[in-house]
Amino acid sequence: MRRKDFIRLGGMLAGVSAQSALFAGTLGNKIAPPPLFAVDFVHDGLALSPKEYSELLMRLADEGKIKTDYYSNGGVVEEMENKFAALTGKESAVFLPTGTLANHIAVRRLSGSNRRVIVQEQSHLYNDSGDCSQTLSGLNLIPLGINEVEISLEQIDQQFKKSKTDRVETGLGCISIETPVRRKLDRMFDFNKIKQISAFAKSNSIKMHLDGARLFVQSVHTNKSPAEYGELFDTVYTSLWKCFNAASGAVLAGPKSFTTNLFHERRMFGGSLPAAWAFAAVALHFADGFIDEYKKAWQKAELFFSALQKEPRFELIRYETGSHIVRLNPKNIDLLKFKESLSKKNIELPSPFLTGFLLKINPSINKESPENLAQRFIDSLKG
Repeated sequence: MRRKDFIRLGGMLAGVSAQSALFAGTLGNKIAPPPLFAVDFVHDGLALSPKEYSELLMRLADEGKIKTDYYSNGGVVEEMENKFAALTGKESAVFLPTGTLANHIAVRRLSGSNRRVIVQEQSHLYNDSGDCSQTLSGLNLIPLGINEVEISLEQIDQQFKKSKTDRVETGLGCISIETPVRRKLDRMFDFNKIKQISAFAKSNSIKMHLDGARLFVQSVHTNKSPAEYGELFDTVYTSLWKCFNAASGAVLAGPKSFTTNLFHERRMFGGSLPAAWAFAAVALHFADGFIDEYKKAWQKAELFFSALQKEPRFELIRYETGSHIVRLNPKNIDLLKFKESLSKKNIELPSPFLTGFLLKINPSINKESPENLAQRFIDSLKG
């Protein structure tokens, strides 16, 4: 893509500012610019500002790394699809504008004429997708593991036997597993348990889908590559904006027999964007480096946690089977003032939750030394 083409399409980039605008206040008829946080404990990725995002796209365009697509086909979109197919150990992949559509299309295609789909009761597909699978594709989602991270092989086997012995036999088409589970503080489904479920599914001709929106974070904590997870599933979805800093987007990977002509279904659901290069180029830019950057971030986070815990007014809580979220409880202080004080020090915290904050670790922590970062937290206790 040439620079003049990029500038001509600049209006598209204005949409990138929507998320950051949440932090902006109004001054008369003018919008106050959002603060540019050096270290961000709110998001999964770097939460690039509109300026940072635009400058990155401009640099990639100048370097000749943005080839335009046509309705989300070809160009840098195809390059990005090939990259994520390789990273997840699959033959092929397809760009989709949202994770909701990626999960929906996956279970729809995998299930075929067998309309029952097993899901976790706490999964995004079951709770946060507006019953799209039921309403638009006539699937019957069967939620297991009430208020739990995991579902067990025994629970799945019971449902499988039930589907075979009901008065009207109804085929079980697909098992969808989300890990880490957003509604359970990004806690992780045990790899070996997934392996057992995968073997059961394969022996009974049941398809498997992975909702791996944050799969690349989990891979660091389990020391299992995305491809090792991908081997256990027929299809894998991962988010392009959560860890890979695109303004939007998802990628769904699987065998070529699954992805061939999938763009028709994408278009049927209104998901073939006329131009998706601004999302794909940024995700592709960060694709290879995320795992190494996150490993470095987690190592720094461990040092940061150790330094914080030397201050008795800080309580740090880790979650069993947790990934990148920890809980920080500052004692005997005004939480809003503490958050405001850190904001002035270029550190963004989420809104207080009960007695403290849920901190997400991401590569933005690599911008600062653990000792200096901890000292800013300690200094903010005074505020």
